[in-house]
Amino acid sequence: MKRIRMKQVVRLMAGMAITLLFWISFAGPGHAGGHEDAADVEFAELARAGEPLYLHYCAHCHGVHGEGDGYNAENLDKDPAELSDHAFVAQKSNEKLFRAISEGGKAVKKSYLMPVFGHTLSEKEIWSLVAYIRVLGDDKEQRVALPPQAKTERPSIPLETHETLSSFLHWFKEEGGSSKVLKAGENLFRNKLACFACHSVEDEGGRVGPELTRAGYLYKPEWLYVWIKNPQHARPQTRMPNLGVTEDQARSLVSYLESLQGGDDDEMVPEEWKPYLEKPGDPKAGEQLFFDTLGNANCSKCHRVKGKGGRVGPDLSLVGTSRRPEFLLESILDPKAVITVGYSSVLILTREGKFLTGIKVNEDDQSLDIIDKEGNSLHVEKSLIKKFKTQKISIMPGNFKDILTEDDIRNLLAYLSGLTLPAMNEDRSRLSD
Repeated sequence: MKRIRMKQVVRLMAGMAITLLFWISFAGPGHAGGHEDAADVEFAELARAGEPLYLHYCAHCHGVHGEGDGYNAENLDKDPAELSDHAFVAQKSNEKLFRAISEGGKAVKKSYLMPVFGHTLSEKEIWSLVAYIRVLGDDKEQRVALPPQAKTERPSIPLETHETLSSFLHWFKEEGGSSKVLKAGENLFRNKLACFACHSVEDEGGRVGPELTRAGYLYKPEWLYVWIKNPQHARPQTRMPNLGVTEDQARSLVSYLESLQGGDDDEMVPEEWKPYLEKPGDPKAGEQLFFDTLGNANCSKCHRVKGKGGRVGPDLSLVGTSRRPEFLLESILDPKAVITVGYSSVLILTREGKFLTGIKVNEDDQSLDIIDKEGNSLHVEKSLIKKFKTQKISIMPGNFKDILTEDDIRNLLAYLSGLTLPAMNEDRSRLSD
């Protein structure tokens, strides 16, 4: 605990240092009497506010220090801009940087792989990103000030209604499979929007978001529709920005993604798994099994549902809304097949010869935090690490087929499939009647 508190203090001091360095670097005759320049102070405060936004939304491509070396950079057709390059940053006006962030790369005649953030962040937040980019580029000449009329609230996007969901599901059933719609959706995904910068299909594309080669097998169409229209409604802290798509674009994208099966349905569900899907299970029995800490499943040790359970694995409170039963079955019987983004396990060998494994939850230049399979939080200084490797295996047990009965698995599947948003359940039921 003490080490974690010290880390928080170090981060706080680092944030304060940004402001201090700006005050020092901009010091001029006006500072001789001990009075700080208000414009410099505002610039420094904006930059400090922009740092966490940059690390969350931008660093995976542009790099933590703006050197264009983020972990996703190697997957892009065009190298991300090096924001630490003083000459590059200095030749861009504040207004052009703001427009590139707000409206995307195409708005300033750059790559379409740079997404739009104007539908996700407030104008004040975007100006703070501009200020932080000046810090990365060591550009002290073009100070950033918040325009008087800049909006401080994030854009408000209406929630989808029963009517819009029902209309979409009806359209999807009647027209979603047409070749014209599928072609339009593929063109949007690959060439028009920024989807390919973060998502991959058949090993081509980015690695920030989920791999989508089997999107139609993994996700329900109504979930994709809601997600594409506004990701923040489903997951407020997601890295995916709202792309501001039109209704037609959202529908075309869903149709294209639903067409990605990664193979025939018969191939995707092994013959020996089909009996689990042929008869319905008992959701009440599944819930009891899920939360039974002395049972063979003990799912709640790692997963949470509606605030109850562990934090090692993904929260499953609405998993029935987004995931198809076939995929939920695969996750139970073969958890390594698809590992949710952000839940890959890491293996650490310390300089003392100790092995540590768990889910990485935080990392900075000096240290990283992981949660082991028992739910324990571990803080590891990088200076103490000899080797570090991200594993292509799931921390979830892979022997449920051996330790659970056929009825147990059906019951778990019934319980998980029922964890849905009532509105989506109602709309799907109406359509099938």
